[in-house]
Amino acid sequence: MIVNAHTHLELGGFAYLLPPPAGASFVPWIYDLIAARRAIAKDGTRPYQQAVAAGIETLRAAGTTVVGDITATGASVEPLLASGLSGVVYLEVLGTDAAALSRLRETQTKIENYRRRENQMRVGLSVHAPYSCLPELFREGAAWCAAEGVPLCIHLAESPAEMEFFRRGTGAVRDFERKMNLPPLPSPLCSPVQYLEDLGVLAAKPLLVHCVQVNDDDIQRIARSGAKVVHCPRSNQLLQCGRMPLEKFLA
Repeated sequence: MIVNAHTHLELGGFAYLLPPPAGASFVPWIYDLIAARRAIAKDGTRPYQQAVAAGIETLRAAGTTVVGDITATGASVEPLLASGLSGVVYLEVLGTDAAALSRLRETQTKIENYRRRENQMRVGLSVHAPYSCLPELFREGAAWCAAEGVPLCIHLAESPAEMEFFRRGTGAVRDFERKMNLPPLPSPLCSPVQYLEDLGVLAAKPLLVHCVQVNDDDIQRIARSGAKVVHCPRSNQLLQCGRMPLEKFLA
């Protein structure tokens, strides 16, 4: 059995953005990704649907039978439910604005409807990342997933920029908020892992993606919670996020 526990199949058409230009890292890549998505907005969901179809064929050709996919557009849900593959497709929510909780509830309704058609492919919720979501999104999303038995997935402790934002409230993530005119999140002055533990999110046993920028205490928090971690070595290398301490997690 070959498992790919973290994909964004709908973003396959943007593979040309990797590796980023020399010297660029995680946050500059986000700007490039946003610009690329805006450039194809006139084509609606068609580019994403094409990327999903190609991605599913790539998975099959590689012998992959289990996949964990995250979709912001919803383009991969129907194809994965019909694919014969196993795993989870997570509908993603994010936002630091006042409408974020409304988007969460709309996504929960979609998930409830899709769950009636689950087979070996399940449907779950992804609350994107601590630096891109209101704390209430995490509290409500995690509590709902735990109560309803819905799989939960979160990007966590991925980049040095994320760690700087959480521990000091400065750096590229804070600059991104300003440039994109986003409502600023307060910095909790702790690690992203501790932040989610304090919110009660780890109790929902989410699938945690990346977990590169962690210390020994963070690893113990994750281990105590029973949450699972996804190692993404190629992404982490290309976006200069560092190396996940895999040996410590295995121990």
